[in-house]
Amino acid sequence: MANAWLLRPSPHGNNRMREFLEDNIIAIGWPGIGDLSGKSREQIKTTLSEPPYELTSLELGNAYATVDIFVNKKNINDLILVPNGDDIHFGIIKSDYFFDPRFDSDDIGYSHQRKVEWLSTKRRTDLPMNLRKSLKVHRATADLSEHYGVIKALANGEDLPQYNTSESVDTLVSVDYPLRPDFMVNVKVPRDITRTESERLGEFIKTLFFE
Repeated sequence: MANAWLLRPSPHGNNRMREFLEDNIIAIGWPGIGDLSGKSREQIKTTLSEPPYELTSLELGNAYATVDIFVNKKNINDLILVPNGDDIHFGIIKSDYFFDPRFDSDDIGYSHQRKVEWLSTKRRTDLPMNLRKSLKVHRATADLSEHYGVIKALANGEDLPQYNTSESVDTLVSVDYPLRPDFMVNVKVPRDITRTESERLGEFIKTLFFE
């Protein structure tokens, strides 16, 4: 089954949306670590913990999870959604991961790439609220497969399927948090969680220590 993914267009901190569209690619940063073809999640973790990045703790957990998704989890024919300001670009992945050494420098920094076919561009306001809320995740990439039907329809200019609104909450969102470099916490919360509820949850988490 195909999946759908969010990817932000700023590898190595530079907006590359123009290059993404012109060259029919998507890419992530982390220049200077070489070709990651065939590298497992653990090998990627080791690579990022060594020079030139020498990442540790939470920073390492976030980085290797993102790189592993791009290198190993995304597949040909998966859908990709790239937000750029008020524009939302939809495409379909057309290649496996590949490494382009021409862009493997600190000033360019987007050598880790995949080929895509761009399908359509929508305004952020064209998206259903459920999908718009999912785009608020603070990550370079994220799994949006729970919205696959809606993303496919938007990408292809089709009528939008209806979300199931029979539940008492506006569905759930699954949030991963790298507590340690080798341990990921998964929490499911209502998609419409309020600031007050989030603060209450934070106060509860503070009580969960056993030392």
